[in-house]
Amino acid sequence: MARENHSARLEDNRFLESKIPKKKNLPLQLHWFLEEDYLSKEILGVYNHEVEQYRKIAENAYQVFVESTDKVLKNNELIRFGIPQRYHDLFHYSWNNRDKQPFLTGRFDINGVLNRVPGKVIEFNADTCSTLPETIFWQRIQCEKLGKGRGFNFLEESLEVVLKQIFDGINADYQPVFLGSSLGYPEDVQNVNTMLNLAGKQGFHPVYRDLPDVIFSEEGIFLEAGDDYTPVDVLFKLFPWDWVVNEEPELGDLLRSIILNEHAMVLNPFFTMLWQNKRFLSYISEQTASQDIAKTYSTRPSLSTYVEKPIYGRIGENVRVFHSGGQESSQGDYAHQSTVFQEYVENPIDHEDYTYQAGMFMVAHKAVALNYRTSKGDIITDDCEYFTHVVLDR
Repeated sequence: MARENHSARLEDNRFLESKIPKKKNLPLQLHWFLEEDYLSKEILGVYNHEVEQYRKIAENAYQVFVESTDKVLKNNELIRFGIPQRYHDLFHYSWNNRDKQPFLTGRFDINGVLNRVPGKVIEFNADTCSTLPETIFWQRIQCEKLGKGRGFNFLEESLEVVLKQIFDGINADYQPVFLGSSLGYPEDVQNVNTMLNLAGKQGFHPVYRDLPDVIFSEEGIFLEAGDDYTPVDVLFKLFPWDWVVNEEPELGDLLRSIILNEHAMVLNPFFTMLWQNKRFLSYISEQTASQDIAKTYSTRPSLSTYVEKPIYGRIGENVRVFHSGGQESSQGDYAHQSTVFQEYVENPIDHEDYTYQAGMFMVAHKAVALNYRTSKGDIITDDCEYFTHVVLDR
């Protein structure tokens, strides 16, 4: 049973509509999404002061994540978050070398704001961040078709700056190979291909391979082409670090050796395994008084309304929202995981009872792009709809 949302409804005049270009005129990275009935024709209007609220929340939260990570390392508490002892040196290496092997991008999910409810981060998609094609291509195209301003969306140019810095840092007398890899799910492939497109513009030789087709050894990461083996300089992965550590320990040990011996760069860095872990949110709640991050608990709280979610859950799976009228829940593949509990932060809702969740992309420590996903009910799953926004003047 869905909880009744008492926050202010989104005004009808926020919603605009743009023409949908023909499929043949859209980038290839969007074709799969068009077939999934996922990209909304409508555009949500957001005011400048609301964008500024999202930006401040995200950048403040990022700083809290950095400071809390320093505290975890200072107090030698990595084991508390399920990171095995044999990976602690890799964690320290990735954290201490952020200048050379940077955090590329991640997305904070933020509830509230548009409904006049104080906005709060509910999680950080820091390791395997999605919605890249929608944000980089679809939002830009829809805003151009609308002909009325643009969204808060500097993701493409921000990523290009970081990728250029990585390219220059390699300082090779050959064209460095930038490999994108995933487990082969269509959505993941298109997210990786979007990053490969940007990497190619910065001078890399971009290549995609499903994970089983990549060769990992103590000497590095390689691509097989006939009798030849091409070394990889940078691996952009869209398979989770927690999956590697817990389900594929042989691969984890090889990646540990490859990274520590600087045979290849792997992005996002290993420390994002901690940031992806929702148990880290409960640690932050214990250690700080941040008003920008939803209060999170390691044990069930004495609250009438709260959320329970698996520590490494993704796409809204196996989430439960408890309230006085019952509960709302989702199914998924993460029911076996430990869970945390979180204060309930109401999301904006329209007059047709669709809720809207904001995502704010981070590149390094800067908030660079805003997007929205919408669904009926409190839990945003992969059955949601993607919503472009445009910044309105007031």
